[in-house]
Formats: sequence, structure tokens, C-alpha cells
Amino acid sequence: MRITVYLSAALLLFLGIASGAHAASFVNQSVGGNLVRGYTSNPQSIISNISNPAASAMSLKDDESFTRFGLLTNIGVGTEYGQIDNIFDVIDQKAQAFSKGLALDVPAPPADPNDPAQVDQFITELKNTVEVAVEDLNDVLAVVGQDGYAKVFANGTLPVMPISHGSRVIGGVLTLDVSGSVTSKSVTLQDPIDLDYADIQNQLLAGLTTLDLGEGTVDTVADNFTVDNDSTLVTRAASLASLSLGYSRAVFRGENGVLLAGVRGKLYRSGLARVATRLGGLTDAKKILEDILNAKFNYDNNFGIDLGLLWESRNYQAGVTVSDINEPEFSFPGMEGLEGMGYTPGTDIYNRLASKYVYTLERQFKFEAGVFTADRRWALNATYDANAIPDPFGDDYQWATVSGEYFTGSWIIPGLRAGYRANLAGEKIGYGALGLTVLKVLNIDMAMALKSVDIDNDTVPRGAMLNIGLHMPI
Repeated sequence: MRITVYLSAALLLFLGIASGAHAASFVNQSVGGNLVRGYTSNPQSIISNISNPAASAMSLKDDESFTRFGLLTNIGVGTEYGQIDNIFDVIDQKAQAFSKGLALDVPAPPADPNDPAQVDQFITELKNTVEVAVEDLNDVLAVVGQDGYAKVFANGTLPVMPISHGSRVIGGVLTLDVSGSVTSKSVTLQDPIDLDYADIQNQLLAGLTTLDLGEGTVDTVADNFTVDNDSTLVTRAASLASLSLGYSRAVFRGENGVLLAGVRGKLYRSGLARVATRLGGLTDAKKILEDILNAKFNYDNNFGIDLGLLWESRNYQAGVTVSDINEPEFSFPGMEGLEGMGYTPGTDIYNRLASKYVYTLERQFKFEAGVFTADRRWALNATYDANAIPDPFGDDYQWATVSGEYFTGSWIIPGLRAGYRANLAGEKIGYGALGLTVLKVLNIDMAMALKSVDIDNDTVPRGAMLNIGLHMPI
């Protein structure tokens, strides 16, 4: 099943490309248990230390000092499809018109090419036959270009990350993290098919049986119509790696709670790669995504800053995070490799492929709230992104989550959690999410889209995500 191929590709992309991204990675998928909890601060999970920059200070109570860290790593993989049923079959089938051609009932050429009346009748009948197929191709390619895509993504942290150290000496908690993410998306760029019938009579007079219509050819013997233009299947992959260092501490203590504040600086390295294939050269749509593994990445570096506040009380908490307050930009040159691929310089598709690309990590405001019992065995949480921000491909994400969590006290399965997350922007896909902690160190979290799509004639969720991590118990 192709969904398995793409999840495998996502994992390979991450292992082979990403060496480390900021705590929340790209906006497609949250790290670790945050897949279920959302962007929630939780003193019982070290992953919270890379959510709200203020969260790590929650663990600094009366202890003189502590050092906490992950054990091996966090790895997450996911996939998302556009709302086009059997999208890969559709692309593969329509690519036949560009490579092998379409079987059409082509009218017989005029017996006398010198007779204008016969030529005019032939051209009229040819137009009626060919342009029905052209209109269908243009319509399908336009829909696929608008709504049809396949996206995979992966994220993770380096072994033992994150590391947090808190003490009264430094007055708070320092958190170091090296983590990364990668995402890839396949889309179709449509070049409308424009045909030119003006020179048909000259071709008939020359005795040609294969007629050149500009962006298509008609074989009057084989009754076949073949398209030749710049419609293209494009797969892009973007990686984001970062080394981050944060500091948090209590800035106010009152009878009802404590106010924590934090700041985090992140050194980013972002890369972008692309594979472009004209539909005339496409043999298998899924192979394009696999080819991205061997594509050359162009890289750029920048620096980001996060700020956070968190109010923690006996039975509730509330916080806000401003991520990438300085909105770092990554600039990538026009991609090489267009030469020899049949593109005509100056055309719309060529310019779109060759143009400089700038990706901005836009500023985002995140709000969180939670209520819990005094022993924190039961908790209800909610998070909300106040504004939508784009991923590297321009798709908007604005997550909202609600979740519940129960800490059993058992050694075997100490934590159970369930929730719902929804993207309020872009594709507006909602996910049901479940997670559990096993043997105090193994965390497994998954989310499944509530919308479905047909892939390879099987009905599958439009999106699915899986996170697995080993964390030091807190």
C-alpha cells in the first residue's frame, strides 16, 4: 500500500537528512506526547521543556538542583493527502496522454489536401475530437494542482535530548535541545494545453500522417493524440535543524501560584530540495517521492527567539508562547537541473521552478490552559494557536487541541492520554489522538484524521501521525 511507502520514505528522509529542528519542528506535527496534549506544559514530561520556554522551571521546586534528559530519542512520522481520491492513479493515468498518448477516433484526413472545403471540414472534426480530451486533461490537472497532493513529514531529537539542568545557583533552569524535522510534498503544476491548427494544411500537403498541433500531436493512422507541454509533477523536501538553548525561572510568587518566564534562542539550519518531472517523462508518480532521497539540498542559516510566560497554581495553569518572534527567513536560489529537461526558458512553469524561494518562520502566538487534581493524576488541557502560519510549502496550519490525561501510578502503564486536534486553517483536518506511557520511559502517541480519501482503491485517513520516544521518568 502506498501509504506504507510514504511513511517509510518519511523515516528515511529524517534519518538521512535531518540532523536536528526547533522544539516544535515544522508546524505539521508536534513532538512526542504533545501530539495528544498539544502545546501543553507538563512537569511530568520532559518534552514540555521544549514547548513553552517557561515550562522547564515548573520542575524547580525545593530541590537544590536537578539534571534531566531524554534516553534515546523521539521519532515521529506522518502523512497527509489532499482531497483527491486515488490521486496517484489519476496522475499516472493522465501522464499517459503525455507519454504514450490517448486513443481517439481521429477523422480521416481529406482525400484532397488542396481542397479548402475538405481541409476545413477535417479541421472542424479534428477540433471536436481532440479538444474534448484536452478539456478533460486541463480540468483534471487544474483540480489535481489545486487540491491534489501527497505530503510526508518526520521529526525527532538527538539521543539524550533535551537536557535540562536546574539549580538555585543559576536561579532557574537551562534547557539544551538538538532536534530536527523534514517534510516533503508532491504537487502538480498545470500548464494549460493550447493547440494551434493553423499549419495543418501544409502538413497534409507534405504527406505527414502525424500532425503537429503545437502542444500536442495527432497520429491519423494510429488514432492517437499525445500532449507535449510543461505540465509537471514537483516534489519538494524541506529540512529544519536547530541547536536551542533556553532559560526559565520564577519571576513572581504569590499565595495562589507562581509566574514563570522563559526565553529560548535557536540556531537554525534549513534546507530545500526539489525533483521536477514533466508529465511526458513520468512513469510512476510514487517514484518521484522516493527520488527526493537522492536530491541535492540547498541550505541557509538563521537565528530564532521564543518567549514564554506560564502561571502555575495548585489546580490550574495558563500560559502563552511567542515562537520565532524575530521571524527568521531562509533564502534558496533557483534550483539547478532544469537544463535538458525540455522546459522552455521564460515560460510560466520554467519561471516558477527557477525562481528564488524564501521561507519565513512566521511569528506565532500559542495559548495553553490546564486544570488538574492536586496530585496531578487527572488533567484536562487545551491549546490554541492564535494565528495561522505556513509550512515550507505555503500550507497554513493553526492547531487547536483538547485532551485529557490520567497518571495511573502503575509501573507498567503509568500514563494514558486521549485528545482531539484540529487544523483551523488550510485543509481544516481534525484528528483523534491517543497516547500511553509504558514502563515509565517508553511513550507512544498517535493521531488519525477523521476525514478519509481513497488511495490505491483503499479508503484511508487523510492524515496519520505516530510518535515514539524514550524519556527519563520525572
